[in-house]
Amino acid sequence: MAIAIDIAICLCILATRAYYYPLHLFLIFPVVRGRLYPWHPVAWDDLCFIPFPGLDRLLVAYAEYAPENAHSEIKRLIDHYPSQHMAALRARTRLIARAAAREVDLSQLEAYVAQLPTGNQGFLAHTPRVREIISEISQLQRRFNSLDHLFLREPSATLLVNKIGDFQNCLNRLPRPLAREFSQAARQWRTIAENQQRQAQNILVRMPHPAAFRAGGSVDRDLTAFVLRESAISDLKRRLVLGTDGHPLILTGRGVGKSTLLGNLQDFLPISLHVTVLSLDSLADCPSQADFLSAIDRRMTKAILPSWPDFPALAQPTSPEFERWLHHCNAWLVEMKRRLLLAIDGYETLDRALNDSILDAKLLTTIAMSIQNHRQIVWCFVGNRPLSEVRHEILASCLANAQPLEVPPFTEAETRRLLTEPLRYSSLWRDDDPKRPRFNPDFWGDNGIERIHAEAGGWPHLVQLLAETIVDLTNDREQAQADRVLLDEAIAKAIVAGDAVLRQLMQPEDAAPGEWEYLRGFRTRDTQPPPDDEAVYQALRRRLLVAEEGGQWRLRVPLMQRWLRERG
Repeated sequence: MAIAIDIAICLCILATRAYYYPLHLFLIFPVVRGRLYPWHPVAWDDLCFIPFPGLDRLLVAYAEYAPENAHSEIKRLIDHYPSQHMAALRARTRLIARAAAREVDLSQLEAYVAQLPTGNQGFLAHTPRVREIISEISQLQRRFNSLDHLFLREPSATLLVNKIGDFQNCLNRLPRPLAREFSQAARQWRTIAENQQRQAQNILVRMPHPAAFRAGGSVDRDLTAFVLRESAISDLKRRLVLGTDGHPLILTGRGVGKSTLLGNLQDFLPISLHVTVLSLDSLADCPSQADFLSAIDRRMTKAILPSWPDFPALAQPTSPEFERWLHHCNAWLVEMKRRLLLAIDGYETLDRALNDSILDAKLLTTIAMSIQNHRQIVWCFVGNRPLSEVRHEILASCLANAQPLEVPPFTEAETRRLLTEPLRYSSLWRDDDPKRPRFNPDFWGDNGIERIHAEAGGWPHLVQLLAETIVDLTNDREQAQADRVLLDEAIAKAIVAGDAVLRQLMQPEDAAPGEWEYLRGFRTRDTQPPPDDEAVYQALRRRLLVAEEGGQWRLRVPLMQRWLRERG
């Protein structure tokens, strides 16, 4: 029996190659001898059936000596050597983490961790979380790199430092090699982020007045002055919560911040309400019906995916398939007790596309049926022109029961809030952070806020334009606040800087033939009788360009009057 046991033990040692262990221990203790890896049994014997503890450390040391050979060897072990598979995966993870630690541009980290192996066992189950957090770090760095306004760099850099600190705390709960290797990498990244933070703080000290205002384009409330349009948002929220009973919404107004309102709407709605916006600024955005349907699919999927990862994509961009897909979306929304606002921004493009036969009339029939039957999907058509100016009969019929909602210019209270707390809703600062940019009302001069509101007529773009110009002038002249002389100069500069937008507001491409001819009369006089042409009369009142005074009309916005006389 003793002989049989001895023979069995010897056979086990021979079969598993356990007699290699002394050589393995020599290669990794007391120091790791990476350059001797080619002598390790795993490198030349494919029949080692038991794993070698610490083999990953030897492979990493070998990579420092012969990088190309080591990476090829690690790939071979992963693909063809089951007993050494996990050791090779640990080695690959270590090498990825060390390469990421050497990267000085944190925006590139996402590319490194995309190579991390994943799985269900051991440390592999935690690599998706590591990927997610490092991806967020890369995104914060990219946002920092893209900031035009220097005063935003300090809070953005602080967010980056805090995110890396959160990652370091998270690593304490992870297994090796993730915890050990990425802890060292995170220390390197934090040093880089803190250097950026110090540089940003030095810039902030030299900049007395933050350039928080920006005229033009949709406003990102995290980066640019933004005011909550409470009346418009409350109206939209009420209609979304209570339902529209099969009626679409039509949101109109020219240059009053419709796109900004829609772009920031999601953050002020309950989590049960989703918002997706499809912008059709030109026919180039809608070259074919298939592209149009695919664009809706992408945006709806983006709005719903965080709540439903298995949300199906549109199989084929055709009207029948689109109808089935909408029915599927509505069924999911019913089941989850949620609603979706689907906004088509620039619906005039749909009108032109239908008239030019780019879109099929059957598509509008599908949309009309969705409006009637899919009560969890609220269609919202956004544009500059009212429903009465829609030319295509089917589109006009589809929108016949639309509930109109006009976005008005700023009230004086909204202008005051924008000018004194421009970044009140930015997530770059904590709610109670004293560093959040604010402007004392005195900064704008004696009755300066009232004058800015009056000169701009409450027009959001023009208010931003005047504020941006005033802040630039006070910084250039190192003035503590604006005065009457500076305000006059800012208004004169704003007419030049805002030439394009003022021309677009006064003389849009889709204006009726007689509108510009009538407006030109204000070059030489302050008031004139209302126009005889009913179409011109209605269009100018709808565009909020004129105000009535003693039976005469005058331009409602003084800045437009100045522009007309100097550059019109």
